Amino acid sequence: MSSDTRIGPAGGDKPIFAQNGQVDWVAFGQSIWSTSSVTLQRFASAGVQPITFGAGLAIASAFRLDRVGKERMHSAIENLRGFWSFDKFLCFGFGARSFLHVMADAQSGVNCIALCSALSEVHNEHAAAWILDELWKVYGYPQQFLPSHSQWTALVKACSGALSRTEFSHMSGTMLGHNLAIRDLDIANTKDIAKALGGLSRVSQGELAKITVVGGVNCASIAGFAHWILNLKVYVEDENRRLIYQDAVFEQAQLVVTYCQQAPLSLVQISSTTYILRDDDNMFMRNQSNTEANLTFRTPWDGCLTRVFGTHFTALTKAPNILGGFLGSVARVYQALALGDSDVGQFSRATYINFLEPNYGIGFINSVGSIFPELGRISGLLEVMQLALDVPFREAVRVIERTVLDLEQLCQCNICKGNPTLKTCKVALAFSIREMVSTLGCVTRDDEILPAVRGISLVHNRQRTNWGLQSKTQGRPLLATALDLGMEGVSGEEADRIRSSFDRLSHPMELFSGYSDHRRYFFVDQKPYGTPQYCTAAVNNGLCYFLDCLRSISSHAGKARTVHIVPGRIHMGDRQFNQIYDIPGTMGRPGTSQLQCTPTFWSHFSLPA
Repeated sequence: MSSDTRIGPAGGDKPIFAQNGQVDWVAFGQSIWSTSSVTLQRFASAGVQPITFGAGLAIASAFRLDRVGKERMHSAIENLRGFWSFDKFLCFGFGARSFLHVMADAQSGVNCIALCSALSEVHNEHAAAWILDELWKVYGYPQQFLPSHSQWTALVKACSGALSRTEFSHMSGTMLGHNLAIRDLDIANTKDIAKALGGLSRVSQGELAKITVVGGVNCASIAGFAHWILNLKVYVEDENRRLIYQDAVFEQAQLVVTYCQQAPLSLVQISSTTYILRDDDNMFMRNQSNTEANLTFRTPWDGCLTRVFGTHFTALTKAPNILGGFLGSVARVYQALALGDSDVGQFSRATYINFLEPNYGIGFINSVGSIFPELGRISGLLEVMQLALDVPFREAVRVIERTVLDLEQLCQCNICKGNPTLKTCKVALAFSIREMVSTLGCVTRDDEILPAVRGISLVHNRQRTNWGLQSKTQGRPLLATALDLGMEGVSGEEADRIRSSFDRLSHPMELFSGYSDHRRYFFVDQKPYGTPQYCTAAVNNGLCYFLDCLRSISSHAGKARTVHIVPGRIHMGDRQFNQIYDIPGTMGRPGTSQLQCTPTFWSHFSLPA
């Protein structure tokens, strides 16, 4: 470790964490911290107690990274950086004073970063903390040194996001395969996951030649960790023994993964090196929300629509005139609002906020193909969109109405045709493409930060709900739903929703995190969900989302809509925060900006608005 930080017995130099993963618990129990006040401030900032840091190192010491794994982690940590706010008051991401950089001073600390960040890439931070808790028990470490769940969570949060810009972020998704059903993305039993990780650690140490892991989609996270972090040889197959992924033949593989549903598990041949991942029915009771028990698998943009929606998207690509007419006409309507055309029909100018070039006109059309390369490869789609952009405004509105009805005729879902077994809606899928293009047109991020498979599905589910409940049953104007725009004479609630920064942050968070319950991040003191709290920055599962107004002051309307996404946290000096929110001024009084420490505790610190 660094020269100013060490764990060791008083007056001794004997190491506690040996290379073979053994821990000297006598020395651990008698250890003292020799550290500078600056380092202690970093511990306090992350909310991690020194004993928890030591416990994390103890667990991580059981894993051995070879040269490739070490180089990958070194590159990942070296590429982490922070971004200053206006006047350098706040820092977003991983600043030079980050607690993570203290951990990276020793190889055992790098191992701990690798383990915690890998778990948080796929699991919710609370679920990752439960896995660490179980892993401690798997190794048989003394209970008197076991950190609390809140401390494990703090350690995971300190490491979350370290791998977001690496290939590991989508490696677990790769292990799922393209032909595997992805609808059930619930976490497996955390005890079983911990046992499988314990088996992997023995393989990395050379104690075992091979292990087999059997179960559902959570096996993919085990395979991704083994392949990218530990650089083990992996062989992945489905329940029918069809190959999904391999970097070695079956006989030479150090990890064999077999996907299997719960029913046929009794047919699996069990041995001391076979680990079965069962469903975890207790995870729903441990967390504040059921969605926290979901897994997050990321996917590259190219092919993501085919992977998530399968044949439903393929059928949509066979109607380029309909899809292209819809998207091109949307770009035309957005262009009229953005450029201030004299005729914008019943659309509300006051509620339109997307003034960046990728959000309207030819910029929107180009974004369709650049964000979704599979759409750009559809023959004739680009030409149809460009033709739709050249028509008068009123004609574009009529084309949107007509193409939505055409999509409804093509669709066989339970909303459009009453088919109770079909949930994917082609109308909602077209709306989802429109929303994701609009959302990403206002987002700046590194290309390595990829969307979550469940996040793309959640966008479709929300658009499907809008189409089914609002347009079909509650009588909301079709154009308002299709374009997500406020209409003159429609309830003011819609205008308030679009103006609020809730959607500006929650939509990217939903897309990139795969969680849909972000309202609890934006509302405090148990206030009703309908009250927007104007959140301007938030952290979720290792990614920090913040509005451009916190970074620079600009008179450009589009800049106010821009959302930056970076791995890391919100820092102010040596303190870390989960959110920044604005309190609107009342009765002529100016508003203030406050920083939130946890979802339930709000600091008394405020910034002048």
